[in-house]
Amino acid sequence: MIKKRVLLVNIIAFLLIISLTVGCMKDSEKTNGDEEPSVLLTVTFSDYQTKYTLEEIEALESYTRSGGYIKTKLLPDSVVISDINEYTGVRITTLIEEIPNFPDNYNISVVSADGWTANYTKNETLGFVEVYNETGEIIQNETAIMILAYKKDGSYYSEIDPENETGPLSIAFVDDNAITSSQLWAKMVVSVEIIPL
Repeated sequence: MIKKRVLLVNIIAFLLIISLTVGCMKDSEKTNGDEEPSVLLTVTFSDYQTKYTLEEIEALESYTRSGGYIKTKLLPDSVVISDINEYTGVRITTLIEEIPNFPDNYNISVVSADGWTANYTKNETLGFVEVYNETGEIIQNETAIMILAYKKDGSYYSEIDPENETGPLSIAFVDDNAITSSQLWAKMVVSVEIIPL
């Protein structure tokens, strides 16, 4: 009789352990499947702050054009131009126009994941920047569109750059094969701050 009880207790204990293990595995799968998408970008203006996931950025009107940059401050008489690539993202003006009570005059400060900061005037955000031809000469009366890019040549940065040394977001200046100064471009962008003037 005692042996039967011990056996029954052991069977019940075994079944409880199995039941708890399966329950924990289901909870773990549920948690992993329901994870919050990670925040990629924070936009601030005075007391206003909003955080964007990639999905939220993609929900804004997208813009796709091609561009590249000229590397400045190199040896005299040398011109080094990056490859011209197609970039997809959101115009910076579209992103900042989401902000209530947006000022008429402003600068913006863009911060990268490595701490690098790039500052832009209102005119630069509107595309009034120097645009070059293939020989490095400035083209008169040309503009380029400033975008927050999340794709390069149709692929997310995470697909082409798993180490995230460029993305997942970057600042690019694009149009139809626009070439602008490398100093205008920024990689690994994590925040944009609007500074009223």
